[in-house]
Amino acid sequence: MVLVVVIAAIALVVRGRGFSHQWDGPDMKGFWNERQFHHGGLREEKDQQIAGDFTAVEIRNIAGEITIHGGGGNGVGVHSVKTAMFPAAMENLGVGIEKRGNRLVIEEQHTAGFVMSAGTVSFDITLPKGVTILEAHSVSGSVTVRDVPAGMDQTLSTISGSISTSLARNLEASSTSGSVQFVFGGNRLDAHTVSGSIEGQVQSLDRGGSISMRTVSGSVDVGAFPGLDASVSLQSVSGGVSCDFPLTATQQRRNSLEGMIGTGAGRVEVTTTSGPITVRRM
Repeated sequence: MVLVVVIAAIALVVRGRGFSHQWDGPDMKGFWNERQFHHGGLREEKDQQIAGDFTAVEIRNIAGEITIHGGGGNGVGVHSVKTAMFPAAMENLGVGIEKRGNRLVIEEQHTAGFVMSAGTVSFDITLPKGVTILEAHSVSGSVTVRDVPAGMDQTLSTISGSISTSLARNLEASSTSGSVQFVFGGNRLDAHTVSGSIEGQVQSLDRGGSISMRTVSGSVDVGAFPGLDASVSLQSVSGGVSCDFPLTATQQRRNSLEGMIGTGAGRVEVTTTSGPITVRRM
């Protein structure tokens, strides 16, 4: 049955003109303005402005990129791009937007079936001022946050893809297969990946705050503000470690370093299995 549907879809693509005529009826007005064949498939873009005084925004998709940035105006801007190999897949692919009090949830939706893997949704989200909590989760796609107001708590995750974020207060960033890049200034940072590098900037760390960075296969390179005050633990199984802050060391080897910067008011822990660790003074 699946083979029959695939063959039929290919035939429609090849015929082209006959397909467009089929969807020319009055109920499909504007179809070709929104949906076009693109690289062998269908593509549909949509812009929506969601009014509301939201303090929390959550975005979820399965196989597509998520881009989030700041902007003026009221409400949350949602630009979605749906792509699918054939019409049946497109019809079973949707975007759900739900208001839950002061939280807005935006997510990719599928009707269960064999066409589930034949479509993707990418999001480009514009956040207004006032949003203090951001969550973005993808299964197979990158997550990018840029030019958002400082002081936002962010929780970002993907299984297969990279993560890149601008200034966050509390940040949790995780990827299974991909790099993590960040700018952080606040109380708690937890960044980890299985296969990929970690690179970032620590612009401030609250007294009593903590920073944890972990990767299995990859390097860690972090720049920190000159006034960093924390106990430090850097551990690499296969790779050198270095820290150019003035540090009172309690343990120092080629691939491990423990000690205290200043009074040790915060905590910095970095571990990797395969790769070097560098902590730089900005």
